[in-house]
Amino acid sequence: MNRSSIRAFGIACFLIGASLVLFDKFGSTKSDNNEIKYKEQISVLQQQLEKANEQIALLENSQQTDGTAIKPSNEVQDETTNTSNGKPEATKTSNNAVEATLHIYSGLTAYDIGKKLEDLGIVKNGLELELFLAKPEYAKYIQIGQFELNSSMTIEEIAKILTGKK
Repeated sequence: MNRSSIRAFGIACFLIGASLVLFDKFGSTKSDNNEIKYKEQISVLQQQLEKANEQIALLENSQQTDGTAIKPSNEVQDETTNTSNGKPEATKTSNNAVEATLHIYSGLTAYDIGKKLEDLGIVKNGLELELFLAKPEYAKYIQIGQFELNSSMTIEEIAKILTGKK
């Protein structure tokens, strides 16, 4: 290579670097405008939040003076669910015992199992089953699969079936 071509390449690199520095310093007015717009939007949203909080406080005060309270609606659950969706299936037998198939998959917690069995009517208190399954001798050994359960079983029997213990 020629000495003059190397010198020209060096000068070009210097000019490119200098132009980038100048562009960053003086060409950032667009980002300043965006920052101003965002600050305006934040102030508008904060005002809306304050108004909403005031309305909530007024509604709570009016409900307290009226003596009424908002009660959460109870969800109506079907006793039979579709097995193709991977959900448990429950059926009633003639002796008033509810039979169900519980599908346990990876990642299902003791809480989820207790909730599903309570929703199906297998156990009356899902929290009791959850606490029972949370014991170390059961929590480590919950099996993945499908289990046939009925409401005439005790919590200990259900836990033994779910863990595969004899």
